[in-house]
Amino acid sequence: MTQLKQKLRLLGIILSLLLTTFPLFSNFLVTPEENLKLEFQTNVRSILRFCKQNPIQVYGRNPINSLSTCVSVLEGEVAMESFFPEETDELTETQWSFYDSLGKQIFPTVIWNGMDSMVFVSFVRSKRGQFGVQLQRKKDGAYYFYRTKLTNWVVL
Repeated sequence: MTQLKQKLRLLGIILSLLLTTFPLFSNFLVTPEENLKLEFQTNVRSILRFCKQNPIQVYGRNPINSLSTCVSVLEGEVAMESFFPEETDELTETQWSFYDSLGKQIFPTVIWNGMDSMVFVSFVRSKRGQFGVQLQRKKDGAYYFYRTKLTNWVVL
């Protein structure tokens, strides 16, 4: 009888772990195969930079450090893939976001068909060179992480 109780208790623990961790993994989605647009306020476009964030603080709203790699964002429509032209030899995951000239993070609006308005938080480049994007839904503040292709993203 005690073995049955132990097995039931173990099963209960496993089920409770699955039920509590499932919501964490359910937000990992894949972006659609269409053009995904990042829209900025018009007054920040001339000072916009795309920078690598502090690698210790991946996944969040993080400041850039003084040694960050940054790329200026030119006027007009820009493809996100132009910011990552070469293969990386880095063995760590990196996170990239948009900043103004003072190093304050800027959060553009993400637009694609059939989705509620979302805020772009950051791109994440994996150790293997794959990309993900961290977004936050405007209406309730929920965070989502999407696997994505750089070729689908355009900065307006």
